[in-house]
Amino acid sequence: MKKAIAMFLTLAMGVTMLAGCGNSSSTTAGGGETPAAGTAESAADSGETPTLTFFDKNSGSKQFDDPVALELMKRTGINIEVVNPTGDPAEKLALMLAGKDYPDIVLMDRGSDIVNKYIEAGALVNLTDYLDQMPNVTEMYGDTLKKTRWTDGQNYYLSNWYGMDPDPVNGFILRYDIMCELVGKDRADSDEPFTTSEMMDIFRQYKEKYPEVDGKETFALTLADEQDSKNAILGMYGMKTYYEKDGQLYWDIRDPRYLEAMHFINGVHQEGLLEKEWVSNNDELFNQKLATGNILGYMGAYWNAWTANSSLTSTVGEDANYLAYKVVPDGYDADKTTLGGRSSLGWDAIAVTNNCKNLDAALKFIDYCASQEGQDLLLWGIEGKDWTKDGDTYVPNEEVLDGLQNNLEKTREETGITRWTWFVRNASTHKDGSPCRMQMSRKDITATWAEKNLTNTYWDTAEFDNLIPTGNDPVALKAQKVQDIIKQAYPKMINAASDEELDKIYNQMIADCDAAGMEEVEAKINENYQARMAIWNAEN
Repeated sequence: MKKAIAMFLTLAMGVTMLAGCGNSSSTTAGGGETPAAGTAESAADSGETPTLTFFDKNSGSKQFDDPVALELMKRTGINIEVVNPTGDPAEKLALMLAGKDYPDIVLMDRGSDIVNKYIEAGALVNLTDYLDQMPNVTEMYGDTLKKTRWTDGQNYYLSNWYGMDPDPVNGFILRYDIMCELVGKDRADSDEPFTTSEMMDIFRQYKEKYPEVDGKETFALTLADEQDSKNAILGMYGMKTYYEKDGQLYWDIRDPRYLEAMHFINGVHQEGLLEKEWVSNNDELFNQKLATGNILGYMGAYWNAWTANSSLTSTVGEDANYLAYKVVPDGYDADKTTLGGRSSLGWDAIAVTNNCKNLDAALKFIDYCASQEGQDLLLWGIEGKDWTKDGDTYVPNEEVLDGLQNNLEKTREETGITRWTWFVRNASTHKDGSPCRMQMSRKDITATWAEKNLTNTYWDTAEFDNLIPTGNDPVALKAQKVQDIIKQAYPKMINAASDEELDKIYNQMIADCDAAGMEEVEAKINENYQARMAIWNAEN
């Protein structure tokens, strides 16, 4: 993804900043001045429409010119100029910060250290001072505002895709038509979880019945991308981000269930049931492998196989879908799995920078986007054209809905629906229960099946997010070393030739992590956790 740094410098220097007046009424975390609301000349007084520049790390090369974008600017009376990343967004953000040449509003990865760097540099406006001017923000975000405070207790950004989202995520995703053959339609249709022993028997039956498909060796299982598959493997055993013991947090590899989980997936490998090249899987290659028809299933998110499903249902039959099943270890409580870990604090951070000369316009624009009306516009489109209301019920235009589900990118370009996803409250629903996004109002079989089978799998990861120290201080460097050791050992454990070899690799990993300073890193993680809880539980 990375392009030449010169490209970023050229683009960053080409960003046009707004001229305007206004003296500082507050300071940022780094001591920088921020513009005062109400001091800039209003659009009504000047006769000009205010313009805000907006960097969206997800925008690619898109221009703000679709029907939803035009309607948003019309309703707010504010023009938006999108600043595109044109390459690696992280590099662009770093270059803009280094040159203090950032636009009025920036959308960054909330989990990245770049957010801290912008705050520490004094580049972001302290929004706490202006929350009383954004009633929709305070109403919609609620307690989320308390949980996104920085270490000084102030809000320098607003979350994007925030809110508890109980939709299922990970599990065993298996070919439905073949499951019907192996266990019978009634069992394949049942929402009763399988045990790991039952699943291993199914894997063996599949391998015995289908040693080859179209001349290719078959495998019972492959793994989706590393993080999704790891979440599925460990989540089966009810593990979370950290191992909690006696009120302290420890790295998950110290959890006794971790080694048990590794032995399960390694057992699949030892019996020749795990696809041999799983380590090299990316989204495209993964779907290509599934579409060949010689793999029973995978561990990961249920939506990872949408491309393969489309291919298989057209070439094999409508039942040739990869659908979600819950599998639990023998003797474990099926209701205590942690397969669906998601953060209620969202994916992105959206902030106003101290380069913004018209803070009134920025606050107005943000508050409108965060409102229910603004969210409906961004995520459902234009009322009367893309959707209508029957009482409190939202009724999608069927042609538009078909387009969103069957040709998403083309329909986004034509309508603007979900082309810009800003200040999204992920778990929000309307009074009639319709979803926050139009395309979710008609769920396909993969989504309905996941809802049926992956029950009681959601847990909120927010309190454990981003506790690992980052940057260049000694503890942060030790933390990176520990993570590198674990990352290198993970595939080796899964591909170990025997139980004894797996245990040897695991014990060596623990020893190497200890030598790299894991205990010191854990102390910092606990320190960060306690500081976070103090901020979250503060009365003001």
